[in-house]
Amino acid sequence: MEKTEILSKIKEAEARVEEAIKKAEEQKKKSIFEAKIEAKKILDDANAEGIRIREEILKKVRETIEKEKEEIRARKIKEIEKFENIGRKNVDKAVELLYNEFVGMVEHA
Repeated sequence: MEKTEILSKIKEAEARVEEAIKKAEEQKKKSIFEAKIEAKKILDDANAEGIRIREEILKKVRETIEKEKEEIRARKIKEIEKFENIGRKNVDKAVELLYNEFVGMVEHA
């Protein structure tokens, strides 16, 4: 093989190597771009899932609070009714006591 032929083959090999490097670089950029798109999609999906879970938790908490509020309200209404009944009985006793005192004062007057 002649020197020129050897140099020509070396240049051809170098050209092929450069082309392979160029294609590899392009593939690398494409792969990175696709990975970034996929990562963004994963993050977006995770964010949406996080929001969905948050809303679900908040809904359950609100339902629990509302249930507890209704239970407290029912207990307090029963307490109020109990005190109201006690108060009515005391009013009846007070009226009877005042009536008896009045009648006693009228009888002794």
